[in-house]
Amino acid sequence: MEDASIKESRQMLRQVHEHLLQAHTDLGAYREAISVVDVIHHPINPLPDFNYVTPRRNTAWVSGQYVKQGLERLKELGRTPRVQFIEGLFPPLFAKTLIELGLKLERETPLMIYRSSGADTLMPTNTPAISNGMQIQMVADQRGIEMWWYVWRNAFYDVLTLGVEPLVVGRDMAALLMGKHVDILMLRYNYPIGVARISVQEQNKSAHIVALAMMKEARTPERMRLLLSAAMRASLGRGCELIFAPGETEDDRRLCRELGFIDVSSIVCYVGAQQGNGRTESHGSLVQPVLTLR
Repeated sequence: MEDASIKESRQMLRQVHEHLLQAHTDLGAYREAISVVDVIHHPINPLPDFNYVTPRRNTAWVSGQYVKQGLERLKELGRTPRVQFIEGLFPPLFAKTLIELGLKLERETPLMIYRSSGADTLMPTNTPAISNGMQIQMVADQRGIEMWWYVWRNAFYDVLTLGVEPLVVGRDMAALLMGKHVDILMLRYNYPIGVARISVQEQNKSAHIVALAMMKEARTPERMRLLLSAAMRASLGRGCELIFAPGETEDDRRLCRELGFIDVSSIVCYVGAQQGNGRTESHGSLVQPVLTLR
């Protein structure tokens, strides 16, 4: 019988899997079922985040034959063959299967997951001045969008992101109106020094801390902790029972652990040779992703 802790871990990872699939389709990607794999592909944006093969939900094992079918479909669409999955949902032998198909490991990002206890007591997201002129505001208007445009063009910010759900300029307002995301602003004497973006899937009861950005000269562990805790509070306020975030570095993981996150597996991506059709996996002209990589 499956150990209770392992069962709970797998349930959380499936929730993360479903969140990301829905987030990508919300951003315009198609989800095409081919046997026991899903082929995710975007009609105009060749960004890797939107174009990959992933095992279907509740699939215990996927043979190389079925993975190959999905990769062939990506090639037909002019996309680079790529497989993305959550490591903890499949046995180690699955990675060997991908290597035998000629793929190589492209990226592995540790997942940090917070599960709500129902009695969470975190810092409120809207507060008066905290200290030294500091304020935290949850915004659901143009201010958050404008802040991300500013961060995108500014090299003076440190950015933390999982790199699997792009922050897309140009689609922000529609997502905001649909309640799909929340922005948290950190201000010092009314000047914005930090921002966090949360992706929310209310039906899935999950939230993804898509990105945290902090002005380098203003960054301290205390401020990063405050910004992250505010993002968590906003997620819980939307009824989310699970929150996930990147754990790219040991500092990132330490900060998350201090706030109750636990280390639960990794998101991994295997890639084959790029297509030689002149297309590049960069920012599209119609949909411009922001902060897709750390």
